[in-house]
Amino acid sequence: MNKIVLTLLVSILLFTSVIADKLTFGGDNAYPPYEFVDKNGEPIGFNVDLMRAVADSAELDIEIELGEWNSVVEKLQSGELNGLLGMAVTPERQKIYSFSIPHNTLHMGIFYRKGQKETTVEDLFGKEIVVQRNGVMYDYLLENSITDKIIAVESPIEGLKLLSSGSGDFGLFEKYQCLYFAKENKIDNLEVSSTAVFDRDYAFATAKDDFVLLNKLNKGLLLVRESGEYGMIFEKWFGSANWFEQNKKHLLVAAGILVFFAIGLFFLWIWNHTLKRRVKARTEELEKKATENERLRAKIRSLHDIAFKMESCTEEEEVYDLIVEAAIDILSFDYYSLDVVEGDYLVAKRHSGNIEVNSRVPKYEGIAGKTLKTGKTIIIDDVSKEIDARPSSSKIKAVLSVPIGDYGVFQTVTIESGSFKQEDAELAELLMLHALGAFEKIKKSKEIRFLAFHDSLTGLYNRTFFDEEVSRVDTSRNLPISVIFADVNGLKALNDSFGHFYGDDYLKTISRTIKESCRHEDLVVRWGGDEFVVLLLRTDTEKAEEIVSRIEENLSKAGCFSVEASASFGVATKKDLVTDFYDVLRNAELAMYSKKRELNSKTDSRGPNFPEAIRDDQE
Repeated sequence: MNKIVLTLLVSILLFTSVIADKLTFGGDNAYPPYEFVDKNGEPIGFNVDLMRAVADSAELDIEIELGEWNSVVEKLQSGELNGLLGMAVTPERQKIYSFSIPHNTLHMGIFYRKGQKETTVEDLFGKEIVVQRNGVMYDYLLENSITDKIIAVESPIEGLKLLSSGSGDFGLFEKYQCLYFAKENKIDNLEVSSTAVFDRDYAFATAKDDFVLLNKLNKGLLLVRESGEYGMIFEKWFGSANWFEQNKKHLLVAAGILVFFAIGLFFLWIWNHTLKRRVKARTEELEKKATENERLRAKIRSLHDIAFKMESCTEEEEVYDLIVEAAIDILSFDYYSLDVVEGDYLVAKRHSGNIEVNSRVPKYEGIAGKTLKTGKTIIIDDVSKEIDARPSSSKIKAVLSVPIGDYGVFQTVTIESGSFKQEDAELAELLMLHALGAFEKIKKSKEIRFLAFHDSLTGLYNRTFFDEEVSRVDTSRNLPISVIFADVNGLKALNDSFGHFYGDDYLKTISRTIKESCRHEDLVVRWGGDEFVVLLLRTDTEKAEEIVSRIEENLSKAGCFSVEASASFGVATKKDLVTDFYDVLRNAELAMYSKKRELNSKTDSRGPNFPEAIRDDQE
């Protein structure tokens, strides 16, 4: 009989787990090209394709449900949906929802009827504005107190048609989506401002503090980006949508050049007989210039080859080496110094060994400091006549100093005055522009990785990273492996009494204390809510208990709260490869709950004078 009951319970739990793993994401059924329903009633669009790719990478079982936007938002708020395919990130919305790493950017523009002058944000104050209900521009009008005359519509296309028919003074909508709507619906009496009102990050949205789902979405998005699949999805939906607008300036320039060239040919044809005497001299001049241009083009091609190499760099050191390679082999700079900002100083990361350099100087001192501060290239033909020059060697006569954004400065010098030409400066600027792009890409990649594997409140590693690390270190050479499972005492009471910001400070203090009390090689993880896990390799139970004692002692010294900072701890140790690691983790959790019950029992026995805030009720 007991076996039958146990079998039924396991089956129910497995069935519940399967159901719970099914996630439903909502979106707008009329928001092309981001998300909409096709003629067959199927959800399609950029957001739909991206979510499916992320779900595959993160091993999520999802359903996609598109509907009227206002209704979809209400379903997320009521818990009927696990998340949204796309929502613009605003400060107000961050109080209500949690957002993933941004996967796109929305450009918000001002639409107005033809015949009006070019419109700016200043023209909107006090006017009648058409916006989508519960949309980001609706929030923008309220947050900035621009007008109280708001015409709220259910969809952007409804708003465009309303504005086109003469209602309202202006419309605020996503620029490229509404250009698409205007074309599809043949609305030709509206124009859009040339500059965006603002750009907004566009991301997956979930219920507030759903950190487990957010971590999985961020991890999946990171994998999709790194695999190149994100680029293919983006190209599919946006690659040619606004090609003419993006290239309008270049097309006009090209047309102007063609017209100018045609006029030139006409005059050459008319005045050809007057130029015959100059043909020989002109030919020689053009041949000389062609030779110089070919040499310049060869250098530019080589610099672009270096740029392609920079795009694949994952560390700044690789970019430093490529800058030096290009400076010597392509630009023929014999003396150089590559200085990078570190705190309040410019530190030389690379320099030629054939001349002295200042390896560490205040970042706004000298020519390098002036270059960094102004963000402009400086050419000095004679350093002896320059008041800001502080040459590191008496051999230095001329200087070319080029900024690398806010990252640093590249300098090259010569031992002859007046050696640098404008061409040298332009080529060096081109090289530094490519280097700056590589530095920013590396920085953004590191930020994304940090967000994917770290807890946003405490800065500790998260469960996603923990699971990957366990699969890597669960080997015989790391035995014994001990686990400390910690649960913070009194967090709910502190939140109820003093508010969640106070509770967050309490959590951060405890997490910092646990981290500082452990060894450098120990992995400290925020498991979720008020729980922490510490992974200790090659550590037996006795040593793990010593670390717990050290943590408890240090917590007792953290006297900046209304109660003594404390947590309940459980320890378990894996001593052989046969034992499953997660069984050990569960044993540590059970040991922690045993300690917590003991603490609650002592709390009850001591009566009302014992700090009530440290007691946690167990269900």
